Amino acid sequence: MKELITEEQAGQIVMVLCVLITLASLSYGFYQGGKVPKNGKKAVWANAVLFAFLGPVTWGFWLVYNSIENYYGLDSLKALKINFLIVLGISALFMVFHHFLPRFTQASPAPKRRK
Repeated sequence: MKELITEEQAGQIVMVLCVLITLASLSYGFYQGGKVPKNGKKAVWANAVLFAFLGPVTWGFWLVYNSIENYYGLDSLKALKINFLIVLGISALFMVFHHFLPRFTQASPAPKRRK
């Protein structure tokens, strides 16, 4: 039986999607950056850059996923558990960054001068 897509084609599809995710996130930053007042641009760009990192992180996970599946086998529960825990860790990391991002993008008050 012939495969629908080969492993190389699947890798190319994931790579194209990862590049599109990155470009779409940065394009959104450029688009919204022009609409937002000056004090909000830092937050828009921080979010755009954070979501632009989803592309390279997804590509890295794809490579790790494939190596784990190749080692343990496609029907292995151990591989499924390892990949699931990796996805949970990556998701938690991005959620933490997204949660604490507004604190880092707020303008800090100017230091007071002593007289």
